[in-house]
Amino acid sequence: MKVAVREPNTQPSKNKTVTPQTFLAAKPAQSWETWHKWFGHTSYGRLQHMLDNNLVDGFSVDTRTQKADCIACTKSKQTVKPFGKSAEQKTEPGELTHINLWGKYSITSINGNQYYILFVDDAERFTTTEFLKGKGEAPQKVKEYLMHLKTQDKKPKAIRVDRGKEFVNDDLKTWCREHGIEIHMTAPYSPSQNGVAERMNRTIVEPARAMLQGLPEFLWEYAVNHSSYLHNRTYTRALNNKTPYEMRFKKKPNVSHL
Repeated sequence: MKVAVREPNTQPSKNKTVTPQTFLAAKPAQSWETWHKWFGHTSYGRLQHMLDNNLVDGFSVDTRTQKADCIACTKSKQTVKPFGKSAEQKTEPGELTHINLWGKYSITSINGNQYYILFVDDAERFTTTEFLKGKGEAPQKVKEYLMHLKTQDKKPKAIRVDRGKEFVNDDLKTWCREHGIEIHMTAPYSPSQNGVAERMNRTIVEPARAMLQGLPEFLWEYAVNHSSYLHNRTYTRALNNKTPYEMRFKKKPNVSHL
């Protein structure tokens, strides 16, 4: 007796739905040079350390590629004698904030700003940038930042600033006193006493300049903002193999979208 053999159905079923996941594939590994640019021209040594210690997620590198010299970095990064390190002290997140005002920038940004104010958390090294049209906006930005810390269940105790009038004024001094916040001021003409903020300004500005190579200079605000964003997701020695992002949010950042 012959048995009929059914041929396999090679036609797709009309009722079968194909999910988008069917076509998803892992993001291909990128070269060292590509990641160097995506990370705002941070050093190859820093990138290598992040890869070796698995400090971020989604960091897929083709390690066979070369760590090529970067012309933009050479043009934008200038050698300056670093400020001396301050005595090491342990603080809780939110307790001490280093603040510095940068500007006046010669080119007004696309949003009409010429300054930015930088906030650096002493414990987390997490940076926040706010942009200003004039120095007179600085006291209000400081108040808003400190009040935001309180909404995050943090207890701001002090800010460290230079002696610029944007910080040393009756309005801000009275407000801080009413909220139990001390103002630590540096000695006159001694920016090194506010070394954390001064060094962080350099860390933020140099990559921003590199990113602006070949672009209109009025985009500097976006470059600075993105440089701060990248810093928070990059290894820093002060945090013992953690990124500022992980210190604040208790999880590794995912950089696969860069």
